[in-house]
Amino acid sequence: MDRFSYIIAKTHRLMYLLGVGLLVLSTWYLLKLLDNFNDDPLAKKEISQAWEEAKKSVKGKNPFASGRISTAINSYKSDMEQKKSK
Repeated sequence: MDRFSYIIAKTHRLMYLLGVGLLVLSTWYLLKLLDNFNDDPLAKKEISQAWEEAKKSVKGKNPFASGRISTAINSYKSDMEQKKSK
């Protein structure tokens, strides 16, 4: 192996180890932040309030209800028939 190939191989190995190290450190830091966030009572209260508001806003808006699906299919068919007739 010539000197250039040796340097490239060492550089690749170093970059790999650097990437793995950064991945481990960033994962540890994010878990630390998440742990601190989950321990905050104000954050828990805000999240639960936002969750309740989101549930209220989507109540009765199930897009997969059978009546809504058949209405959407019939509307699509009528639109396609109108485009074909033009």
